[in-house]
Amino acid sequence: MKFYLQMGHGMQTMCKDLSEAWGGATVILSPQNIHPTKKLLPFAESMRKVGGTVLFDPQLYAPRNYQKNLQKHDYWPQSDFTNIALGECSELLTKLAEINTTLHAEAFILPSSIINRIDDRWGKVQGAIASQARKVANGKRLLLTVALGKEVLSDDTQVESITQYAERWDVDGVYIVSEHPERYYLIDKPIWVANLMSLVAGIKRLGKEVVVGYANHQMLPLALAKCDAIAAGNFLNVRWFQPEHFETTESNDPSRRTTWYYCPQALSEFKVAYLDVAHRAGVLRVIATPAQMENEYSNILFGGAMPSSTNYKESDSFKHYLHCLRIQCKLASKSTYAETRNFQFAQLETAARILNGLHNERIKGQDRDFGEICDVNEAAIQIFDKEFGFAMAREW
Repeated sequence: MKFYLQMGHGMQTMCKDLSEAWGGATVILSPQNIHPTKKLLPFAESMRKVGGTVLFDPQLYAPRNYQKNLQKHDYWPQSDFTNIALGECSELLTKLAEINTTLHAEAFILPSSIINRIDDRWGKVQGAIASQARKVANGKRLLLTVALGKEVLSDDTQVESITQYAERWDVDGVYIVSEHPERYYLIDKPIWVANLMSLVAGIKRLGKEVVVGYANHQMLPLALAKCDAIAAGNFLNVRWFQPEHFETTESNDPSRRTTWYYCPQALSEFKVAYLDVAHRAGVLRVIATPAQMENEYSNILFGGAMPSSTNYKESDSFKHYLHCLRIQCKLASKSTYAETRNFQFAQLETAARILNGLHNERIKGQDRDFGEICDVNEAAIQIFDKEFGFAMAREW
């Protein structure tokens, strides 16, 4: 499973640095976070110079709402919202096709608004957008956005409906983004996670590509569904799809300034203050980055000094997280379905065991602790395995 960078606030330099360090990276551009004339094309060109590629997310999730930064882009509709809602948007798609061509985008991400209930009208509008886009795509692969409200993935019937509609769409793949239920960063509903896995698998079995945007490490089991790529970024608003981010009248820069450390073997993030507790308790080595994921961004935390006394910065925290998640995505897919499933279970069991020991020392990750989420993901994988395991194993 591949890993893409989901551009967010202040990520342009970071994306270039990581692409250079990794020997190439794919960035999903955010028009909300990059100026249309001064920076968009220069950034895409600079990514190519460091071996990177780009995709352009038009972010038309709530086109009727005024959003200061998105309004600056020429393609953003000033009127005709009713026509767009009906799928009549050839002018819009022509403008977006030109942008994608100019940027040398890897594929053409087609726009779509957030949907809270899957119905026939939505399926037909999606199909109309795809058909019109094919005429102006200049040969680029088409990825149709499927933007879901928080309750859609809790309903098995709606998930099945999306797959049925996807079979009819003239696209090469889909770009899935979904609001989380109950507004939690980490999702505590096994059925929701299992249904996302089922949706990905259903679309993959149609022979179409699937990219899941605004994701985080909880989505590593999507490798079992043969997901092509997940995308994540620096702040939580690019690791977790939040519709209000595209509906506000002003741009809201992230205000959180706590610096975290991601412990990949525990699938959890800890504030640096809790690394100090681990240092004092003599268990900091348990949290240290595994050898295969060691990096220049976090090594300073484990050199012997009290972690909070080091020069570990917020930017280091972000780069460390993205570096580790990229490697975890690579490791998530194995040569057979059974090996991949067993690896996912083993990873969760390891995380639970490590966290149990850390919790005994009162070292916890608060709302980023994976302790209870291990059970959620295990249950989701079990559900998916019973429903799709046989078919996925045959088609692996």
